[in-house]
Amino acid sequence: MKIDSADPAVTTWCELLSGAEVVLVGIPENGPGGDAAAAAALNGARVVFDDPAAHPARTLAALERSVATHAVLESARVAALAAEPAADLTDLSALRTVLHIGGPAEFGEVPVVRLDLGADGVVVPAEAHDPHDAVIAAIESVQPAGLTREHTAEFVARLDDAVLSSMLFALQQHDVLTSPSVGHEVAEVLTAAGVAERHHAVVERWLTALTERGVLARDESRVLGADLVSASTVDEKWARARRLWVNGLGDAAVVDYFRLNADHLPGLMAGTEQAALLLFPEGRTDIADALYRHTAVARHLNAAVAAAVRELGEPLRVMEIGAGTGATSEVVFEALAGRDADYLFTDVSSFFLTTARERFARHGFVRYDVYDADKGNREQGRAPGSADVVIVAGALNNARDTDATLRRIRELLVPGGWLLVIEPTREYLEILVSQAFMMTAADDARLRSGTTFLSRSQWLEALASAGFTRVHVTPGDDHPLAPMSQYLFAARR
Repeated sequence: MKIDSADPAVTTWCELLSGAEVVLVGIPENGPGGDAAAAAALNGARVVFDDPAAHPARTLAALERSVATHAVLESARVAALAAEPAADLTDLSALRTVLHIGGPAEFGEVPVVRLDLGADGVVVPAEAHDPHDAVIAAIESVQPAGLTREHTAEFVARLDDAVLSSMLFALQQHDVLTSPSVGHEVAEVLTAAGVAERHHAVVERWLTALTERGVLARDESRVLGADLVSASTVDEKWARARRLWVNGLGDAAVVDYFRLNADHLPGLMAGTEQAALLLFPEGRTDIADALYRHTAVARHLNAAVAAAVRELGEPLRVMEIGAGTGATSEVVFEALAGRDADYLFTDVSSFFLTTARERFARHGFVRYDVYDADKGNREQGRAPGSADVVIVAGALNNARDTDATLRRIRELLVPGGWLLVIEPTREYLEILVSQAFMMTAADDARLRSGTTFLSRSQWLEALASAGFTRVHVTPGDDHPLAPMSQYLFAARR
């Protein structure tokens, strides 16, 4: 067959396949496939033909066996290859570009270029499609207004100071740690303060925080006391933190909630009071709403998650794990309005599902079910590759083993799917006097490091270890909300 290098159809393909070494052509030869093969030959590339009707696993094997650098496929075929379980077991390291004809498609980390087929049979590039860059750009386009990094940092420092004073005040009420010249073994402190055994780890972290911040000192294994803290000093420090908080960072109810927990520390330590009842008094969610919805950092990160989801194609299957009060969900729901979407709202507690069904009844694309992140997917009826996006906002810190949970989440995602995680990344002292009393004991890096939350670097390590790629973290270090140390981790399977 004579190849006409001046044919517009062949010329376009020559440009598209410039630099190709091995081209797998998986579209019919009597049309664009033939033009693509001719152009590949003109460029000096080796051509491998693949049956357009072959099973996706066979096409993957052909890509691996031929060491193809480029592939020419129908868009639907690209989607079938990406969803094929054998994709994870196929060596496609040589594959540099996928050119596909039809609708939107993506293929893991391999760049894809969508082509339109004109009436004259000539293909033209429709778009250079890299959803990763588009999603990240959308995330970073969300910016808070009216805040400075200095203001946020000052609040964090003042809140820490108030919480440390409350910790020490609560312990000193039990006639322990009342003098800088008298030391106590940790066990002695726990016994004197009447700490329930199940809360020993929490109060031991108090002692670590108090000594690391210089409020207390250590003499080998003994903890030295400090001058007595007065109730008026505690009040003054909380009032200072509250003034900074209500000036742009959130509702007064948030700081008032943490202060309420600080006032109830004797009962929380002893196990005679339940922290959950302070967060959800009489089953109400108004405090939780203030905490998870109406703060500057929550609004910012929830909006960033919604912006990311808005950039993704249709149909879209979203699963949210630990959705709780739906603080993140409701923002994402608005981004999905009018789109072809299926949203699975899950939580380990049916209490939240009942409330959410009522609250979000107007969103017909939402389903509700119980899901325990500490249990296997199959035993809970969750199939591999059943989600395009998994959202977990502030729930993974309550998983027993974050590493194992991340592996289970990755299994739920299709190849190229997104995991959007919102998490605190430092030792939040205010959590140590509140939600820490109702959190699950950790069995991962937190246990080894003696902290309540994974650090930013530990999250990056955990995501990489679980097989996630191209992880983006926001906000950046110079962001007005950076001192809050809460981040959105956007990762691809």
